[in-house]
Amino acid sequence: MKILYIDHGNTVSDGYMYQYYGDVFRELKKENKIHLYQGAVKSVEKIKESDIDCIIFGLGYFTQTNPDCYKEIKGLKDLDIPVVCMLHKPQTMLEQKLEFCKINNIDILLDPHITYKEHGKYINSEAIRFWFTAKPEIYHPRNVDKIYDIGFSGADHGGDKIKGPTNDLRNRIGKQLNREKYNVFWNCSRHVSARISSVEEYATKINQSKIWISTTGPMLDVSPRYFEVMFSKTLLFCNNMPYQYENLFQDGVNCVMFENDLSNFDEKLDYYLNNQEAADAIIENAYNMVIENYTWKHTATKLINKIEEVIDGKNLL
Repeated sequence: MKILYIDHGNTVSDGYMYQYYGDVFRELKKENKIHLYQGAVKSVEKIKESDIDCIIFGLGYFTQTNPDCYKEIKGLKDLDIPVVCMLHKPQTMLEQKLEFCKINNIDILLDPHITYKEHGKYINSEAIRFWFTAKPEIYHPRNVDKIYDIGFSGADHGGDKIKGPTNDLRNRIGKQLNREKYNVFWNCSRHVSARISSVEEYATKINQSKIWISTTGPMLDVSPRYFEVMFSKTLLFCNNMPYQYENLFQDGVNCVMFENDLSNFDEKLDYYLNNQEAADAIIENAYNMVIENYTWKHTATKLINKIEEVIDGKNLL
């Protein structure tokens, strides 16, 4: 398939699109002919439909904060080929981003957030849940000792950055963890520079931990960390937001969930630290689920299949 992939120049360094922004791009590139264009687009009127099969606006495109980037693109809605948008960072300029999709008459919206169905309905296009997964080539079981009972690394999301029941959740967890009772790896701050220095070091810390914490983000979104932990064969310990998991993450089956008020946090932590057989069963279920269904290769294949469906539908008209 011939794809025009449009992204933002700031997400590309020396020709490499950084980590999960570019993982699906790299998978698509393995089996498709892709031309990468970096930056805002004002017109596609010179594009010949015979030269490309579809257009994809990548995650980086939706990191842009200039409102001019989210205006109508001349000629885009008139192209008789599928147009895909990967919605990103809806906490910033969501209205403009959705209007961009709507006025340009896109065909497929890839959206990682719980509101993806509402977004699809608003722009009158098909919306698909787009999970931010991980690379098993990086996140995998390593032959290292489990030296930590429980670990976490990430932004603290403190103050009022997150509203509702998960407000200041990560800081609350950090304060509740009994460091005299548990061997804890805790690396939580507002500054990236204060956290783990390399992907390899971070992945190894997950492997060195019996349990790793992941919590939902500012928009109750599921980050790549959920999948990173599962690929690593470490027990995923996450907050209970079942309405947003859509049966993908199931307590006691492929992860362990605790209440947002932390009322059962210590009880569950104790149980799984002292019941390795139960923990191992969950870890194995989680690993099998992600390795068989949720690699970036699976995501790329699903997207290509959906694009081909749209192409077939257009050809029938």
